Amino acid sequence: MGCQVYQKQNYKIYRAGNNYIVHNSNYPFKEKHTHLRNFNAAKKIISLAISKRIPRDLSDYLLTSLLRISDDENYEHHLSELLEVRTTKGKKLRYVNSH
Repeated sequence: MGCQVYQKQNYKIYRAGNNYIVHNSNYPFKEKHTHLRNFNAAKKIISLAISKRIPRDLSDYLLTSLLRISDDENYEHHLSELLEVRTTKGKKLRYVNSH
């Protein structure tokens, strides 16, 4: 693992080559960590996890990363529901007028 470059409460960011790893230090590394390419995105998901906010404009990848580092079951449930709704919306059949 790379060197630690940032910490806020129990969340730490490590530099790993050109990428970053966010780890919830209350849990073993294998259980609660995620990989990101951008340092600012890593800081953003940490602040969202601490405040337990769910912005609707966040990408699916960042929502999944947020889900991976969260330690609140209720918050994780809301994140999972949002991801599930997004995936089911994408699977709707397209209406085609036959005329």
